[in-house]
Amino acid sequence: MIETGGLHPFTLQFHDDDLEKRFQEGEGAAGLAGYRIITGATVVLWLIAAFIFPLGTEIKWSLAIVVAGSMAVVGGFAFAASAWASTMNRQHLLAALLTSANGLVLLLLAWEGNAVRGYAVAAILLLFVFGFVSRTRFVFAILRTVVIAIGLGVVVAAYPSPKELTLDVFIYVTASIASLLGLRMIERNRRQVWHQRLVIEDQSAAIEAERAESDRLLLNVLPAAVSRRLKDGESPIADDFPAVSVLFADIVGFTALAAPMAAHDVIEMLSGLFSELDELVVERGLEKIKTIGDSYMAVGGLPEPMDDHALRVVDLGSAMLGAMASHEVSPRIMLRIGIHSGPVAGGVIGTQKFAYDVWGNTVNVAARLEQAGVPGRVHVSEETMTLTSAVFAYEKVGITELRGVGPMATYLLAGRVGS
Repeated sequence: MIETGGLHPFTLQFHDDDLEKRFQEGEGAAGLAGYRIITGATVVLWLIAAFIFPLGTEIKWSLAIVVAGSMAVVGGFAFAASAWASTMNRQHLLAALLTSANGLVLLLLAWEGNAVRGYAVAAILLLFVFGFVSRTRFVFAILRTVVIAIGLGVVVAAYPSPKELTLDVFIYVTASIASLLGLRMIERNRRQVWHQRLVIEDQSAAIEAERAESDRLLLNVLPAAVSRRLKDGESPIADDFPAVSVLFADIVGFTALAAPMAAHDVIEMLSGLFSELDELVVERGLEKIKTIGDSYMAVGGLPEPMDDHALRVVDLGSAMLGAMASHEVSPRIMLRIGIHSGPVAGGVIGTQKFAYDVWGNTVNVAARLEQAGVPGRVHVSEETMTLTSAVFAYEKVGITELRGVGPMATYLLAGRVGS
């Protein structure tokens, strides 16, 4: 959440210190180039002034060169201090001090050159122009204005005919008030716009984070391709897949294994086991469909078709057995796996809690192969065996009676060919 954007009525600083710090650092970085331009221009203008002042006034060349050269050096120091001026306050404080010094020196030169009337205030107004260009902070503009006003007051008091400077003083006072009011409005608007932008960026980031979390959660229950279609507004999502391989895996004797365990320990064990299986599925580019209790279902060949779906799924089954054999939770954990290849239908179920599922005889056969299988072995149909026999070796089981399916020739995975 973005902090409150309330401003102090006089200094215009944010009430929230952290927000003020962010503003100072952000605007300081953005204004650093402008600060260097202003201070660099001061050096150049004073060097030029060393030759201009004697031409239009009674200022001696020696004085003009010494004073203008000194102020050029001061400007150079201000320029060099840009490495320190990393925040907006530092930049504007240095700029205000430099401007104040410039204003006082201009008054001194005008006095020496007998050009106070008309020229002194005109030169000071140029400083106010620089203030607008650099958008000086209101509080530092007040500092600059007060310092120069004191200097002008001294000059007016010492002037032989003070009344002659009435118009000059009026112009200075009017310009000062206008300048301060203008800079106050500029700074207030600048801060408000900056805060509004910050709020918008924060809200955009929050929306993006929520969208990313939504996508992540959606990808946890749906394949990526299906998730994209669902977000694009497609409904219902239902597809026919002519060639896939379906795997069912079941933990042998899970009920007896879990009986003495606390519920928390059972969930933790299943989470650890299935997380390992999830990694194996992802490594082979397959899709986990669901878990039902202690059963695990995965499919190869959808939602994007793949020619080697059977090879990948059989390899997954072999890897699952290897992972469980070495699992640290318990040496008693064994899987019984069934795999069948054929056509299925797949689609998204539900409108509130989405789930991607597959249907068809291929799914039923794979489930029955698992149930009729051997603990610690991969039990496959003849269709799957035929698709993978060039890579994997099998032991013929013979004709197996599968409940609800009927008699089928089935095989047990024996390993890779030639191993």
